[in-house]
Amino acid sequence: MPAILVPIESGKPITLDKPIVLVGRHPDCDAVILNSRKISRKHCAVALVNNNFVVRDLGSMNGVWVNGDRVEQQAAVGFGDELMIGDVRYRLEADKPGGGKSKPKSDKAPAPVVPAKPYADARPPAKPLVTPPKSEISGEFPVPIDDEDERFTVPPPPPDKGIGMDTDGDDFIPLKKF
Repeated sequence: MPAILVPIESGKPITLDKPIVLVGRHPDCDAVILNSRKISRKHCAVALVNNNFVVRDLGSMNGVWVNGDRVEQQAAVGFGDELMIGDVRYRLEADKPGGGKSKPKSDKAPAPVVPAKPYADARPPAKPLVTPPKSEISGEFPVPIDDEDERFTVPPPPPDKGIGMDTDGDDFIPLKKF
Protein backbone atom coordinates (compact mmCIF):
# COMPACT_ATOMS: atom_id res chain seq x y z
CA MET A 1 0.00 0.00 0.00
CA PRO A 2 2.16 2.90 -1.21
CA ALA A 3 1.57 6.24 0.49
CA ILE A 4 3.05 9.72 0.42
CA LEU A 5 3.95 12.17 3.15
CA VAL A 6 2.91 15.46 1.52
CA PRO A 7 4.58 18.61 2.96
CA ILE A 8 2.07 21.10 4.36
CA GLU A 9 4.18 24.27 4.04
CA SER A 10 7.26 23.57 1.92
CA GLY A 11 9.60 20.75 1.09
CA LYS A 12 9.66 17.61 -0.99
CA PRO A 13 7.12 14.81 -0.60
CA ILE A 14 8.31 11.55 0.92
CA THR A 15 7.17 8.40 -0.86
CA LEU A 16 6.57 5.47 1.49
CA ASP A 17 7.21 2.72 -1.05
CA LYS A 18 9.31 0.43 1.17
CA PRO A 19 8.38 -1.46 4.33
CA ILE A 20 10.60 0.87 6.39
CA VAL A 21 11.56 4.40 5.35
CA LEU A 22 14.31 6.08 7.37
CA VAL A 23 13.96 9.89 7.62
CA GLY A 24 16.71 12.33 8.62
CA ARG A 25 19.39 14.60 7.25
CA HIS A 26 22.09 11.93 6.89
CA PRO A 27 22.78 10.87 3.26
CA ASP A 28 22.18 7.20 4.16
CA CYS A 29 18.53 7.93 5.01
CA ASP A 30 15.80 6.98 2.52
CA ALA A 31 14.25 10.46 2.84
CA VAL A 32 16.80 13.24 3.40
CA ILE A 33 15.46 16.53 4.81
CA LEU A 34 18.00 19.34 4.61
CA ASN A 35 15.78 22.43 4.84
CA SER A 36 15.53 22.34 8.65
CA ARG A 37 18.17 22.52 11.36
CA LYS A 38 15.82 20.71 13.77
CA ILE A 39 16.06 17.39 11.91
CA SER A 40 18.45 14.84 13.42
CA ARG A 41 20.81 12.77 11.29
CA LYS A 42 18.59 9.71 11.75
CA HIS A 43 15.40 11.29 13.06
CA CYS A 44 12.60 8.73 12.65
CA ALA A 45 11.41 5.70 10.72
CA VAL A 46 8.01 5.20 9.12
CA ALA A 47 7.10 1.53 8.79
CA LEU A 48 4.22 -0.42 7.31
CA VAL A 49 3.16 -3.01 9.92
CA ASN A 50 0.09 -5.21 9.22
CA ASN A 51 -1.19 -2.70 6.61
CA ASN A 52 -0.96 0.18 9.13
CA PHE A 53 1.68 2.90 9.19
CA VAL A 54 3.71 3.38 12.36
CA VAL A 55 6.22 6.15 13.05
CA ARG A 56 9.08 5.54 15.46
CA ASP A 57 11.23 8.30 16.94
CA LEU A 58 14.89 7.23 16.77
CA GLY A 59 16.02 9.33 19.74
CA SER A 60 15.83 12.67 17.94
CA MET A 61 16.45 15.90 19.86
CA ASN A 62 13.41 17.79 18.52
CA GLY A 63 10.95 14.90 18.39
CA VAL A 64 8.12 13.61 16.24
CA TRP A 65 4.44 14.55 16.60
CA VAL A 66 1.26 12.89 15.27
CA ASN A 67 -1.74 15.26 15.22
CA GLY A 68 -0.09 17.48 17.85
CA ASP A 69 0.79 14.65 20.27
CA ARG A 70 4.48 13.94 20.87
CA VAL A 71 5.60 10.42 20.00
CA GLU A 72 7.61 8.96 22.89
CA GLN A 73 8.65 5.74 21.15
CA GLN A 74 6.23 4.91 18.35
CA ALA A 75 2.69 5.77 17.27
CA ALA A 76 0.19 4.78 14.60
CA VAL A 77 -0.31 7.15 11.67
CA GLY A 78 -3.44 7.00 9.50
CA PHE A 79 -4.36 8.60 6.19
CA GLY A 80 -5.12 12.27 6.71
CA ASP A 81 -3.08 12.49 9.93
CA GLU A 82 -0.53 15.27 10.37
CA LEU A 83 3.01 14.11 11.05
CA MET A 84 5.53 16.70 12.26
CA ILE A 85 9.17 15.66 12.01
CA GLY A 86 11.24 18.22 13.94
CA ASP A 87 9.59 21.39 12.68
CA VAL A 88 8.58 20.12 9.21
CA ARG A 89 4.90 19.21 8.86
CA TYR A 90 3.53 16.48 6.58
CA ARG A 91 0.14 14.91 5.88
CA LEU A 92 -0.12 11.17 5.16
CA GLU A 93 -2.02 10.54 1.93
CA ALA A 94 -2.65 7.44 -0.17
CA ASP A 95 -0.61 7.26 -3.36
CA LYS A 96 -2.76 7.23 -6.47
CA PRO A 97 -2.07 4.32 -8.87
CA GLY A 98 0.33 5.35 -11.62
CA GLY A 99 1.45 8.40 -9.67
CA GLY A 100 -1.83 10.23 -10.44
CA LYS A 101 -1.14 10.35 -14.16
CA SER A 102 -3.26 8.32 -16.52
CA LYS A 103 -1.68 6.52 -19.42
CA PRO A 104 -2.82 7.74 -22.84
CA LYS A 105 -4.77 5.11 -24.72
CA SER A 106 -3.38 3.93 -28.02
CA ASP A 107 -5.54 3.62 -31.15
CA LYS A 108 -3.53 0.66 -32.36
CA ALA A 109 -4.55 -2.89 -31.60
CA PRO A 110 -2.08 -4.89 -29.53
CA ALA A 111 0.43 -6.96 -31.49
CA PRO A 112 -0.62 -10.59 -31.94
CA VAL A 113 1.16 -13.17 -29.84
CA VAL A 114 3.16 -15.60 -31.98
CA PRO A 115 3.59 -19.00 -30.35
CA ALA A 116 7.12 -20.29 -30.10
CA LYS A 117 8.16 -23.31 -32.18
CA PRO A 118 8.15 -26.59 -30.31
CA TYR A 119 11.47 -28.26 -29.56
CA ALA A 120 10.86 -31.00 -32.13
CA ASP A 121 11.19 -28.47 -34.97
CA ALA A 122 14.50 -27.13 -33.72
CA ARG A 123 17.48 -28.06 -35.88
CA PRO A 124 20.91 -28.84 -34.44
CA PRO A 125 23.73 -26.51 -35.45
CA ALA A 126 25.58 -27.42 -38.65
CA LYS A 127 29.03 -27.61 -36.95
CA PRO A 128 29.71 -28.55 -33.35
CA LEU A 129 30.43 -25.51 -31.23
CA VAL A 130 33.32 -27.19 -29.37
CA THR A 131 35.77 -29.72 -30.79
CA PRO A 132 36.34 -32.54 -28.28
CA PRO A 133 39.97 -33.41 -27.41
CA LYS A 134 41.51 -36.57 -28.89
CA SER A 135 42.63 -38.06 -25.56
CA GLU A 136 40.46 -39.59 -22.86
CA ILE A 137 38.55 -37.17 -20.69
CA SER A 138 38.00 -37.77 -17.02
CA GLY A 139 34.34 -37.94 -16.06
CA GLU A 140 35.07 -36.18 -12.80
CA PHE A 141 37.32 -33.36 -14.00
CA PRO A 142 37.05 -31.77 -17.45
CA VAL A 143 40.82 -32.04 -18.03
CA PRO A 144 42.44 -34.40 -20.58
CA ILE A 145 44.48 -37.15 -18.89
CA ASP A 146 47.56 -38.59 -20.56
CA ASP A 147 48.79 -41.80 -18.91
CA GLU A 148 52.39 -41.38 -20.06
CA ASP A 149 52.93 -37.97 -18.50
CA GLU A 150 56.17 -38.03 -16.45
CA ARG A 151 55.08 -35.17 -14.21
CA PHE A 152 52.58 -37.38 -12.38
CA THR A 153 54.63 -40.57 -11.88
CA VAL A 154 56.01 -41.47 -8.45
CA PRO A 155 59.59 -42.80 -8.40
CA PRO A 156 60.08 -46.18 -6.70
CA PRO A 157 61.96 -46.26 -3.36
CA PRO A 158 65.73 -46.77 -3.53
CA PRO A 159 66.57 -50.53 -3.63
CA ASP A 160 69.27 -50.42 -0.95
CA LYS A 161 67.14 -48.75 1.74
CA GLY A 162 64.67 -50.62 3.90
CA ILE A 163 61.18 -49.52 4.77
CA GLY A 164 61.23 -46.91 7.49
CA MET A 165 64.79 -45.74 6.84
CA ASP A 166 65.53 -42.17 6.03
CA THR A 167 66.78 -41.86 2.44
CA ASP A 168 69.70 -39.60 3.32
CA GLY A 169 70.97 -42.09 5.91
CA ASP A 170 71.00 -39.74 8.93
CA ASP A 171 68.15 -41.11 11.01
CA PHE A 172 66.33 -44.39 11.22
CA ILE A 173 62.54 -44.13 11.69
CA PRO A 174 60.98 -47.49 12.49
CA LEU A 175 57.49 -48.02 11.14
CA LYS A 176 54.94 -50.17 12.87
CA LYS A 177 52.80 -52.52 10.85
CA PHE A 178 49.17 -52.71 11.99
